[in-house]
Amino acid sequence: MEYALIGFLIEESSHGYALRNRISKGLGPLWHIASSQLYHVLHRLEHRGEIRRSSAASPGGPERSIYHVTENGRRSFWAWARAPIAIMRDVRVEFPAKLYFLRKLDPAGVAGLLEAQLTSIDSMRDHLNDCQRVESDDPELNAAWKAFQSSTLDNFTDWIRSYRESLAQHKGVLS
Repeated sequence: MEYALIGFLIEESSHGYALRNRISKGLGPLWHIASSQLYHVLHRLEHRGEIRRSSAASPGGPERSIYHVTENGRRSFWAWARAPIAIMRDVRVEFPAKLYFLRKLDPAGVAGLLEAQLTSIDSMRDHLNDCQRVESDDPELNAAWKAFQSSTLDNFTDWIRSYRESLAQHKGVLS
């Protein structure tokens, strides 16, 4: 969520309520954030120096805190956005968010992320194949789980290749 907030603030400095609406509009199918959690994350980002806060008058109400991205925040956002997912459990939510921001803020970076992710999947597959540790005392369950993980990696690989081809054919974005 931290990187998503930074990504939206790269698009436009904003106050918390507008950020929450922006998250819902842009990443609604992937992520939901409660207002209390949003302000906690914003405070943490401000404390780390990745965003800064200013005050602005609000029509007919109290002053609002407006959040802005710092250079440190930009650097950490782009490092996150361009890096492949290394752990399969993070793929479902994090990878689409990375694609979302790259498509909006750096369309040329999509190809690099897709290629890096394919390489990362190969590493995940190598690790899975080399893994000798026993996950449970049920060997059949272990074999079934390993087959499931392998199938998941295969499906993700197929999806990335299909998506890459779709972009190349329909948008001319990738070659």
